[in-house]
Amino acid sequence: MQYIVIIPAYNEEEFLPATIDCIIQQTHLPAALMVVNDGSSDRTKEIIDEYAKVHLWIHPVHLSQDKGYAGGAKIVNAFYHGYNAIPVASYDFLVKLDADIILAPDYFEKITNIFKKHPKVGLAGGQLLTEKNGKWVYENISDRDHVKGAFKAWRKAAFEDINGIRSTIGWDSADEILLQYHGWEVKVDESLPIKHYRPLGTKTGLVKIQVRIGYSFYRLRYGFWISLISAAKTATRHRPFIISGLAVMYGFCEAWLRRDKYAVTKEEGAYFRRFRIARMFGKLGVSLPLDKSHTNKH
Repeated sequence: MQYIVIIPAYNEEEFLPATIDCIIQQTHLPAALMVVNDGSSDRTKEIIDEYAKVHLWIHPVHLSQDKGYAGGAKIVNAFYHGYNAIPVASYDFLVKLDADIILAPDYFEKITNIFKKHPKVGLAGGQLLTEKNGKWVYENISDRDHVKGAFKAWRKAAFEDINGIRSTIGWDSADEILLQYHGWEVKVDESLPIKHYRPLGTKTGLVKIQVRIGYSFYRLRYGFWISLISAAKTATRHRPFIISGLAVMYGFCEAWLRRDKYAVTKEEGAYFRRFRIARMFGKLGVSLPLDKSHTNKH
């Protein structure tokens, strides 16, 4: 199976070389590696160009305007600049990577095997680790069965089924729910470690991240009550306690007052709400059926 890797990078001179090196060392190389310099002001551009001179399958994509670091729409925009410049027409799966992670040499060989063995899997990934007190431990920022935005690998057909990723904060949760809405499965292989050198919130601060999560709850049509329950959970699990939950609801209310544009249709939004409610009850040991009768393709 052939695959494409896209890395959006903004001021990543510290970690980008190690990330590119770990891809070069893969036992199963990509057909192309697209590295998108998102208007960096450090040596990111020069680093990408140096690698591209040596490895012809590495393709630089340089965006000139420096708008600073931001999650969500900016990352998706950079990703699509790489996506639209893919130089090959035929490939089997598509990968989005952060520019500050390290993968084992056989990572993509094993991801390939997952797609080969499980034709209904539309999204696959490993387990994200962060360094604490000299040890690499699970980065507990979301459910363990969630393929984080730092290392998405979509089957091409599945990516096209959901019309790609949405230009909003929360895109990396929306894609998983949309895939299941369209009948695809999501697979996390916890035996595949992914070392993350810059944990979530390092650049922007965790409170700002929570506010943006609140934006995403509105844009993905979660509604007030699901957002409130999620905010309450955040308030008890993530530092700074209480404030983190208030930040989520602040973001939701701010997006509501602005009447932000929704990122999903009404039908998709209704499924998102059913999905979130089923997950909430599932964690309480109560199994709720999730209607998938609208899709039978996979």
